[in-house]
Amino acid sequence: MKHKVLILLAFLAACSPVKVITDTKAGADFSAFRTFKVVQFVNEEDQQANKFRINPMNRERIREAIEQNAEKRGMKRVDSNPDVVLLWATDVNIEKSYSSSTTYAGGPYWGYRGRYYMGGPAYTTTDVNEYYIGKLTVAIVVPGEKEMLWYGQGQKDISGDAGKAEETINLVVGKIMEQFPIGAATGH
Repeated sequence: MKHKVLILLAFLAACSPVKVITDTKAGADFSAFRTFKVVQFVNEEDQQANKFRINPMNRERIREAIEQNAEKRGMKRVDSNPDVVLLWATDVNIEKSYSSSTTYAGGPYWGYRGRYYMGGPAYTTTDVNEYYIGKLTVAIVVPGEKEMLWYGQGQKDISGDAGKAEETINLVVGKIMEQFPIGAATGH
């Protein structure tokens, strides 16, 4: 039974949709931006606490997915003096769901003064299911200004997705970049 539940959870996680939210700074003009550089953002406090550990293979997959999607929109990757920096960051939230079931032992009986009673003890079991919500945020920042002009965040249940990391990363980045305000996607 537990094996079937794990297979079902893995299937549901694989099918879970990507929730995307975006925000744009009022009055932001993206028309002059042609070049970019991709940089992972980790604030100093989190870095010291090793809070946002991501394995090197996934770090590279995320960078490549962002670069490919930006290039599909007509932008060019450069190593120095980019028009914009595409900052990215990850986070994982552990969420829980609970399900309970009650089993009654014994049976009904007629009691004192003809009243109907349920006899015996009741046993309640509660199952706790943990699942992991992965978040990836991509932001557009103009170098030197340190001001965010746009951000997009994708969220997806990543429980059981370890074997599909590349597929999941490409899906999430692709959904975020559908809302990217620079250029128009071309079919490379």
